[in-house]
This record gives sequence, structure tokens and C-alpha cells, in this order.
Amino acid sequence: MSSPSILDATQKIVQTKILPHIPQVWARLVPFGIAALSLRPLISCNANARTTGISRGAAEVKMARLLANAKLPDTMADIVAKLELVTEHSYVNVDHSDFNGLVALVFAVQTWIGRALPIFQETAYSGKLSARDDASKRTKCMRKQYDAQTTNETQRTLASLCRLRELLGFWPKLVFDRGFGDQQIIRLLHGEGATFYIRLKAGRLVEIAGQPVRMSNAKRSDERVVVAGVALRVIRSPKNGKDDEPWYILTNDLSRSRHKIVRVYYHRFEIEETFRDIKSVLGLRRTKLSKPNSLQVLLWFVMLGILLLYLAGVGIMGVSELRRRLNQPHSKKRLSWYRILMELREQEIGRLSYGSITGVG
Repeated sequence: MSSPSILDATQKIVQTKILPHIPQVWARLVPFGIAALSLRPLISCNANARTTGISRGAAEVKMARLLANAKLPDTMADIVAKLELVTEHSYVNVDHSDFNGLVALVFAVQTWIGRALPIFQETAYSGKLSARDDASKRTKCMRKQYDAQTTNETQRTLASLCRLRELLGFWPKLVFDRGFGDQQIIRLLHGEGATFYIRLKAGRLVEIAGQPVRMSNAKRSDERVVVAGVALRVIRSPKNGKDDEPWYILTNDLSRSRHKIVRVYYHRFEIEETFRDIKSVLGLRRTKLSKPNSLQVLLWFVMLGILLLYLAGVGIMGVSELRRRLNQPHSKKRLSWYRILMELREQEIGRLSYGSITGVG
């Protein structure tokens, strides 16, 4: 009996969980985007479009329409939300990633097996764009657009958080790196009853017993503090990282153990590994799109491909088998679940395409 096919499993998910939720007006455009951009390394947007089997001119025009569609990101967000990969008990990592002058704020569910599952994202112009006179024409144009933005990064983050809550209908547990400890973010989340974990810088001032204290000077590893007028808790981890410095984790979670909270934050790094896959394995490091909406559309299809691969892989082998493959003894290099499933998919494609040549099949 032949083993289950990840290609068949992926196709079934698309047929049953994706296509039924696509508005009729985009009944051809979204499948084109999946074929061109999901589960495929990016050569360039137009090059990927040309591999879908339609004529060159039609493919490039269709890709331009896809990337310019300002309403499509909301629809893609709804489609991904309907996959029900996140619950009220999920831990969702939140972080930024730069893409050559554009920046994406991404929300990704922890899996505790090495890679987070991206479930929501929004994009903007990056604050790292050069303002030098000798910058490239592209950079100057994008910097001008950045300077014209009417909202700052914190306001955009607040809006994205509210949009996530509206989309899901509940707050998952949110895990942030340094840079998200703004008082407005803390007040919003605590006021909404959302559980959060935010890493603070060692020099951040908090109030302990009515006195301002730098986090690095706090005496206890589990300290009650006041930040932004809110009574919270700061957990100090054992010393960690290349500089052997501890993490200072601000949270309104008053029930979980210090050890559990440190473990939750440890798995925040899954989102960075996901960014690495998106940029290196899937080739988005080379993209030079100039508009946030274009990047957002591209990222939705790339992220959808990651989710399809995960759902197909778990569907045919289960999480326990996937975990077992991650920990193969005597292997020189530990592979991520994403690489394992991508390579399994490529093996199936290879058997279909070259089996008669290689003697495999």
C-alpha cells in the first residue's frame, strides 16, 4: 500500500478549506496566486507568474493585478482565520521583519516544534530607509512615503492588535520581543483582558513598592511591579543568550509558574526561524517591492503555503511522527519540520517527473 501523498493532502485542503471562502469576483485570481506564490521559492513575482501555464503577457498582467489589489489582504486574513489554527489558549508571537525598505508586523502561533505558524500580518514603509542625499531613487521615493505616513509604529501596532481581535473574535495569549513595551500597548491589552508577555530591556524603569527601579536592579526573579499605572509581574529568566544576560519578561499572567513563563518566551524565537525560512528558503530576501500592499499580498500567499504544508503534513503523519523526524539520531544536522515537509513534497514531485529516469517510483 502506498504512503499518503502530501501533494494530495495539500490539494484537498485547498479544495475544501480555501476555495469555498473565496469571493466569486476573485475565483480565478486567488487560485492563480496560490499556484504562483504558495509553496514555491520566489524567483521574482513575474517569473513565478509565468510558470502557472498561462501566456507570458496574461501571467504578468494578472500578477500586477494581484499585487495591486487593496481589498485582497482582508479576504486572505479571513480565509486564514477560518483554518482555525489559533484558539484562546494559543501563544501567538508578535514581531517585525524588514523586507528591503518595507516592514511586516507578523503574528504567528507557537508550535513548540521549531517554527511558528503565521496567521496574520500587516505591512508599512520601514523606518530604516535611508534619508541620505545619495540614496537610490527607489529609496528616496519610499522614504518620502514613509515620512508622509500619518501614524507612528505604536499606533499601527495598536490598530493591528485590534484587527486581530476583531478577526478571531477573541484574544490569544500574545508574546512580544523588546520594542513592544509601549505604555499604550500595555494599557490596551490589559484593559481588554488579553494575556501578554513582553520582554523588557534591562535598563527599563518600573515601579516597585512605590519606587522607580531599573529592571537589572530588581532583587527578586519574580517581582510585582507597576508599569503604565497597571499592576503587573516581571519574571527574570536564568542567564541566557550570547551575552549571558537574563530575560526580563513583563506579564499580566499572575498564575503560571516562573518556569512556564520562561518556556513560553523561549518559544518566541520560533517566529524568527519562520522569518528565516520565508527569506532564505522561499527567496523573499531578494524581493524589492516598493508598496506595502504589494508585500502584504505576497506575504499572505507565502504564509498560506506554510500553513497548507503544516496542515497536510500533520494530516498524513501526525504531530508525534513529525516530532520524531525532527529528532532523528545520528543526523549531522537537525532539520525543521518545514524543511522536512518541503523536501517530502519535492520528493513526490520528483517521483512524478523523473521516476522513469532515476528508477524511483
